[in-house]
Amino acid sequence: MRLAVPVRSLTSSVTASKMPAVWVIGLVLAMMALVAAAELTHDRLFHREGSASAGQPSRAEAPAEAPGPGFDPATTVVMAVGKFESAGIQVEPAREVEMPREVQVTGKIEADATRRVDLHPQALGIVRTVPVLPGTKVRKGDTLVVLDSPDIGSARLLIRERQRALATARVEADWRAEIASNTEAMIDQLRKGTPAQELARTFASRQLGASRGTLLSAYADLENAAHEADKMTTLNQKKIIGEHPLFIAQHARESAQAKFDASLEQIRFDVAQQDRIARQAARNAEEMVVDAAQRLRILGVPVDVDDLLAHPEKASALPSGSEDLTAYPILAPFDATVVSTAISISERVETANILFTLVDVSKVYAVANIPESDFSALPGLSDGKITLTATAYPGRTFEAKMLYTGADVDPITRTVRMVAEAENPDGLLKLGMFATIVLDTRAIEKATTVPLSSVVEFEGKPAVFVPGKEERSFVIRPVKLGRDAQGRQVVTEGIKSGEPVVVAGAFLVKSELILQNETDEE
Repeated sequence: MRLAVPVRSLTSSVTASKMPAVWVIGLVLAMMALVAAAELTHDRLFHREGSASAGQPSRAEAPAEAPGPGFDPATTVVMAVGKFESAGIQVEPAREVEMPREVQVTGKIEADATRRVDLHPQALGIVRTVPVLPGTKVRKGDTLVVLDSPDIGSARLLIRERQRALATARVEADWRAEIASNTEAMIDQLRKGTPAQELARTFASRQLGASRGTLLSAYADLENAAHEADKMTTLNQKKIIGEHPLFIAQHARESAQAKFDASLEQIRFDVAQQDRIARQAARNAEEMVVDAAQRLRILGVPVDVDDLLAHPEKASALPSGSEDLTAYPILAPFDATVVSTAISISERVETANILFTLVDVSKVYAVANIPESDFSALPGLSDGKITLTATAYPGRTFEAKMLYTGADVDPITRTVRMVAEAENPDGLLKLGMFATIVLDTRAIEKATTVPLSSVVEFEGKPAVFVPGKEERSFVIRPVKLGRDAQGRQVVTEGIKSGEPVVVAGAFLVKSELILQNETDEE
């Protein structure tokens, strides 16, 4: 319903009433304002529902940004002004850098041949304890399993027997050494003419063995002969006896002196020789202990040889039956991981059986076959360094160092074997895993790169954001990545050099895109 008031009729009526002109104009304006207010009230009361049903949003409900033509909410996001300003988004063009041309070959992760071992028992035995399980990480010297072995028991008994012989030989050697020293000291005193009684007192508490009686007896004979010669000389001078008794006495003294000197020489040699023999016997006994210990060590049982030699008396101090002679522990030769085991408790094992396979995976080999077309890349490796990538760890690279390349070409595959060593402290590189090995050639090429902060992962694939056609709009662009280069990421597909990409705030843009898609789904 519309209110219509004829302005001309109103004017005519006012004119007919002879009213002033100013009043007439004011009255007309008031009437026009009244008509406009009536029309607005009528629209709000009777036409509000119709407008809403037509899908026309009110000014307060209008979206912050209206998408333009070709807008795909799955790949494009338009950020509100406030979020855009707080996100600190920066855009830079992708640029080219020069680097050695890459050669990629497929390789395989293998164990370091020097850090892999199949453990065999060195003696027959029966499994006494439950062996460690595959996958167990062990340290050098850890016990993997214990066997009962009669051969080990015999080897231990042999060590004890030879230790006891060594202890006896050392006692003999010490005694002979003391006799030799004391005998040498007595001989020096005898040559100086020390009286026999004084010698007896001086050496009464010293060990001399049979040398004591022999030396003192020869010395007494010499003194008797000398005394007799002196007496005969005095009697001859007094004309009591003739020349013959004096001659006999003098020659008897000379004979006693010769026998005494011979006795000193012989005894000195005898005691020195006995000392040498005793010391040699002790040394031989030590070597026999070492031999027995090495026999036990060869069987796989650790032995402290120095302790066995230093304390041979312990063998005699052990009570019978106090030692577990037949226990045969199999120990880990180095820090490693148990890859496999094929024994069980109470099983009889022989030297041909493989008890465990151990591998040290802290370092692994990356092995690849290089085709003839890429041989030129091998001499160009900088310091022998290469990089590895694995499908299991997208976006991550592992450094390796080339150990060697083969000297011959396989006649069938026309390839050369290459082996590189990679550190693997976390154990991420598994044995048997395939890896991509990247080699640098001597040739230089240009590659398109973007900052590392530009790359995001979207739906499991790498991507970057590029500015859209509209203001504050960004489009996600899937890319194919190469390697890291000079702190930047090589992009092989999806972006061209000079094309702008988001270098700061890419994660926030990704979050907005995800939130937008979730809202659309709801």
